[in-house]
Amino acid sequence: MERRNSKEWINSLKIAIINNDLSKIEEYSKRELPSKFSSINEAKEALNLITQATNILKEEKNKIGKILNQLKQNQKYIQTQQNSTFNFQA
Repeated sequence: MERRNSKEWINSLKIAIINNDLSKIEEYSKRELPSKFSSINEAKEALNLITQATNILKEEKNKIGKILNQLKQNQKYIQTQQNSTFNFQA
């Protein structure tokens, strides 16, 4: 894992959050936190950013879940329509 100082780490995560860059946010979620922060305020800022990043990922997960549910419903509907079309009585 790439080691960065805490300020670089915070700024990079902040940019990813501002840009809603899911791949970068995911990348940062897998990285180690900087081993030291220069101040309590910097550590609090990092915690706040991590919380924001987590919320963004949760929202995206929920969106994807809703899309998957809709696709499943559509698939069931299509199967039902196909079955009723091919099960006609003559």
